[in-house]
Amino acid sequence: MPEPLVSIITPVYNAAATLLRACESVRAQSYAAWEHILVDDGSTDATPQILRELASDARVKTMRFANSGPGPALNHGIEMAAGEFIAFLDADDEYLPEHVAAHVRAMQEHPETDLFWGGVDVIADRAEDVMVPDIETGAGLISVYDCVVQGTIFARREVFRELRFTEDRAIWWHDSELVGRVRQHFRVERFSGTTYRYYRNSGTSMVDRAKAELGKAAWA
Repeated sequence: MPEPLVSIITPVYNAAATLLRACESVRAQSYAAWEHILVDDGSTDATPQILRELASDARVKTMRFANSGPGPALNHGIEMAAGEFIAFLDADDEYLPEHVAAHVRAMQEHPETDLFWGGVDVIADRAEDVMVPDIETGAGLISVYDCVVQGTIFARREVFRELRFTEDRAIWWHDSELVGRVRQHFRVERFSGTTYRYYRNSGTSMVDRAKAELGKAAWA
């Protein structure tokens, strides 16, 4: 088995319905030198059993700890990572087959770039599901195509030697908050391809809750 050049981190919380789909998309990658780190944030559904089954693959690492939120789960995964590059995949999303290969190639072709983000294919039931709260202005909505989506972040290991995701559970936009801080120290670019499938119809999410709160505030 090749040494993992890419560490893929998936935080998991009660994702039994979608986790296998996400993991199968990693196994289907055209690029083979990866490890997949699955961090269970205290799931109460069938997720732990699924993780035990997935751990039979030597390329898969799993860990479980008491529910602490996405920030600590992501940071625990980073601490476990052995790869030169660190990538992320949400437990209800999936990679398209060339995701890892395309990003490794982009990193090799652009040594000046430390982090790429972007390149989503959004799966949504309604047009309004593509719109999410605009955290930069603090009001209104913005297309998710113009936002940092956690699973599209692909970075050199050096970035995470200095920075980590916020562990403040009040900040649900921890992905764009991180990238904002990364920009202050490293070079960040938007990825030009479309290699990440983002499911906006997989159930209640932090983004959906934020939209609901935004709606309440608009009518207050």
